[in-house]
Amino acid sequence: MKNLQIIQIVKLIVIFLSFWFIGKKLLLHQNWLISSAFNINIMISIFACSIIYCLTEFLLSFAWKRLLIFCGHGNISQKKCNKIYGQSQIAKYIPGNIFHVLGRHFLGSQAGIKHEVLTGATVYEILGLTYTSLIISFIGIALFKLENIYFTLYQIIFGIITVLILIILIIYLVPYLMKLRGINMLKYNIWESLVIISKIYLFYFIFFFISGLLLVLISSLFLDITYYKLGTIISIFAISWFMGFIIPGAPGGIGIRETVIIYLITPVVGEAESIVIAISLRLITLIGDIWFFLLSKKIFFRSKS
Repeated sequence: MKNLQIIQIVKLIVIFLSFWFIGKKLLLHQNWLISSAFNINIMISIFACSIIYCLTEFLLSFAWKRLLIFCGHGNISQKKCNKIYGQSQIAKYIPGNIFHVLGRHFLGSQAGIKHEVLTGATVYEILGLTYTSLIISFIGIALFKLENIYFTLYQIIFGIITVLILIILIIYLVPYLMKLRGINMLKYNIWESLVIISKIYLFYFIFFFISGLLLVLISSLFLDITYYKLGTIISIFAISWFMGFIIPGAPGGIGIRETVIIYLITPVVGEAESIVIAISLRLITLIGDIWFFLLSKKIFFRSKS
């Protein structure tokens, strides 16, 4: 109990420092931000990108359906998965980003999905998203010279190999660990499991790539995009997503992701511009989640399944 309290205190300190960092930058550049930052081009870009982001979230729903089937559930309507996923995504903002996972479990149970299936799908989803974001981050750090920030090239290569080995081990071990808790998932051998999970995790790679391109698009309003900068910015998105996800107390990773983006993208585009980019991306994801929520409900209610 004491350890949980210490962790909670650390989370609150990290969140506070993140907002303090952002607030300090806003005050420093307030004149430029008020006079020049948010214009019609930015607004149009945010609106268009929010629609694209909404569509990328269907990739997460597609992956979740396949994880449910992999973990033992029978056939389930994709439209029903979209509804459950769309509703639960909103829960990450209030009161925190871990609650969309709990909300998905609750809504899935109401839809008749077994507890053990939902638990298995949740474990594989969290692992898939975190590992995918880490792999993209490590590759980006290695290829686009971000290693000078924190790591050497050899450490990055070691990190990539370690993550890949852990993915294989966990895919193999999770069914056995869950069996100890009375949850039987042993339907496939290790090779079949790797093939199935790899195909599912491709959805997560596409999600991060497209979402990273949205950050590139917003950044292109302030600088000329080269191949080098494109890869760098996509990597920065993956890093910021991961950091926002592992701090569960921050609703939707708010504050954490913006701080990481501002810190990492400033050398590429400039500090004042990085603030606009970070805030724009937050608006894109927030509005995109709302679009996804509304669209998934509408599609679901048109379906009889």
